[in-house]
Amino acid sequence: MKIIISIVALALPVMAESLRSANVTAAINEVQVYTGSSQARSAAVGETLTIPSSLQTGRKSRAELTFSDKTLTRLGQNSVFSFREGGRNVELKQGSVLLQVPKNAGGATIRTATVNASITGTTVMFEYSPGSWIKLITLEGTQKLTIIGSNQTKDLPAGKMIIMHPNAKVIPDPVDVDVRKLVATSPLAGKGIFTPLPPYAIALIDQTIKGQTEAKHKGDLIPTDHVITGPGHRTTRSTTFVPRTDQ
Repeated sequence: MKIIISIVALALPVMAESLRSANVTAAINEVQVYTGSSQARSAAVGETLTIPSSLQTGRKSRAELTFSDKTLTRLGQNSVFSFREGGRNVELKQGSVLLQVPKNAGGATIRTATVNASITGTTVMFEYSPGSWIKLITLEGTQKLTIIGSNQTKDLPAGKMIIMHPNAKVIPDPVDVDVRKLVATSPLAGKGIFTPLPPYAIALIDQTIKGQTEAKHKGDLIPTDHVITGPGHRTTRSTTFVPRTDQ
């Protein structure tokens, strides 16, 4: 299975012109670049890709793109993505992605065939297995999940996760996920493969962790033995919490 990332040229407003290119800031194992109709070549860390361009990585391979506004996109193995508007809109056809959008960057949307996730100044993780499941996790900030073609929407604040079937007609209520354990074990969050996330993102994620820690001490969140693992090498491994129900 390979990762394919396409950066597609669109008619963009002037304010978004700077997002028409991205630097390759990580290329792990088999990562190839396609530019227009040219033959594939190996990606080079530090090179600048302009639209239209594609990245392709193989099994146990990952890549990272950093756009001029500091929007960070990390791509897991065994995934298929297409990028439009310089990375603002991401079509996730299969696999996993971590997207970190700075507060002033204008937001982004992760799209699949059946749902959209809109984020603004947020760090999120998204997994999609066609015909099986969708998993969204908000590390900091808030994202909104929408079922395409319906009025079904749900906000997903920091520390929350939604797992659902891709063809579900109703969005389930979010559950609490152990962000401390998730960040400590996730390659996309920086565990052993990528460098740590930007300091401002880490500070905001630390606020999420602090809030969960305080809630545990108060007894408002109770750790469970339920471990959620992602595809491949524990892409989004974490445990869940059970909120106290006697309130």
